[in-house]
Amino acid sequence: MSGYVPLNERPQGGHARLLALALADGPGRVLDVGCSSGYLARPLVDAGARVVGVELDPAAAEQARSVCEEVVVGDVESLDLPLEPASFDVVLCGDVVEHLRDPGAALARLRPLLRPGGRLVLTTPNVANWAMRLSLLAGRWRYTERGILDRTHTHLFTRKTLVETVTDAGYRVVELDHTSPVPLVGTPRMERVAHAVASLRPSLFAYQLLLAATPR
Repeated sequence: MSGYVPLNERPQGGHARLLALALADGPGRVLDVGCSSGYLARPLVDAGARVVGVELDPAAAEQARSVCEEVVVGDVESLDLPLEPASFDVVLCGDVVEHLRDPGAALARLRPLLRPGGRLVLTTPNVANWAMRLSLLAGRWRYTERGILDRTHTHLFTRKTLVETVTDAGYRVVELDHTSPVPLVGTPRMERVAHAVASLRPSLFAYQLLLAATPR
């Protein structure tokens, strides 16, 4: 399990805020795209949701089977998903779209799986974060093992381009949120203050973008 992402339980962290958006209308049936080891599925199930996972890595999918009612193994962009239309209340994409070859097309093919009034909920890094802007001004643009410039990211989003991508895929955005972690001093109080400050200009201060949308 050491290679899989652990659940970040900080109240202002991306996972907690993503789960809050997913459970905003109460626990329902959730499609967890890129479910990994089931680290997000577990708190959803604990809250009363029924979760189906989609996962590319067979080893991670095996771990997720202990949590999800079903896990489909394969590439969500090309897999013939054996799932009924309009059978999910939430499609969850936690840090997924930045890894896809064509995020807009993938979101469009997931849309028919949502019931009317259902929600797409996703997170992705904000490439327009102030630290990225300063690095570019200084002539630095280096990919890393983790973070916004994770070397496995194939698409990078600003707040505006994320909304455009989701809208073009046939959704109506109903909620936008963000995270703004404080390195080294990440107490709950400090992160609440940082979130409030970032809300003044999320396109600049957000580290991670969160979005909820319904099918048009």
